[in-house]
Amino acid sequence: MAKNVSVELLEETRSLHDILETCKDVCKMIGISDENIWLDLEINGYLVRYKTRDELSKNLPPYRKTTWQFYDLYGNSINLSPELMGIFGKSIVYHSVKELESQDQIIVESKFLDGFNRFIAEHGMDQVSKSLRINEARIPKDEIKHILEGIKKKIQELLDMIISLLEIE
Repeated sequence: MAKNVSVELLEETRSLHDILETCKDVCKMIGISDENIWLDLEINGYLVRYKTRDELSKNLPPYRKTTWQFYDLYGNSINLSPELMGIFGKSIVYHSVKELESQDQIIVESKFLDGFNRFIAEHGMDQVSKSLRINEARIPKDEIKHILEGIKKKIQELLDMIISLLEIE
């Protein structure tokens, strides 16, 4: 079963969500419960277990950390200073793999950016940055693909370990 799933993963004949579900079943069958925690987080999303941004940031795998792209009210891209990108540009992608597979981009609307805009208005480096208003933050399709590739790589590592264990027995 593990070898078949490995082939399906490489050939991309099934969704990552379905492959994760099968991996979970395989882990249960052979008694590898530690791996089920990671599988559950990828299947259900990381908000199930981690409730705060700090918890998420601390516990998310590196492949789930990316950067935002910011846009004004008219859809024009906004380039923030390196200082502001260092503070606000890091994104944590906590969504389930099923959500990620079905989305072209992740969008954070302006109502969730009020605190961010208030901070920029108060602490901007110059008059231009102080008057800046971010209307939308996005994680684009290529970044989502990068995250999915990270999940795929981790699945393959898990399957390789399972196959090795089964071959030893």
